[in-house]
Amino acid sequence: MSEMKHGAPIIPEKLRVFITFESTGWFDTTQGQKETEILPLLNEVVQGWSQNGSELLGTFDRDILTAGHAGPTGWHACFLYNVPNLQTVTDMTHSFRATGLDRYFRLEASIGRPFFLLEK
Repeated sequence: MSEMKHGAPIIPEKLRVFITFESTGWFDTTQGQKETEILPLLNEVVQGWSQNGSELLGTFDRDILTAGHAGPTGWHACFLYNVPNLQTVTDMTHSFRATGLDRYFRLEASIGRPFFLLEK
């Protein structure tokens, strides 16, 4: 068996970004607010991310076996993106502050790279 060498990680041309998404103040709103104000704005912001050079790779929503507050994981859903640079990641998280969505949701971005054994 040949020896596998694993050197220092190389930062990819596009950053691999894992964004966790948690509903916070969402639970303190009415159904009307959710349908007419919050969800349309959330959709607009998240759809806008596709215009910044980011590529959505996948999503994961935990709602099949959960309901209510996030619990110990601290998130309800997550999004996986390839993003062109750190400023773009910052702009994505800031879009929640700039629109007031941070009153209802919390985002947290982690930056990494494709896993070297599974993606080349």
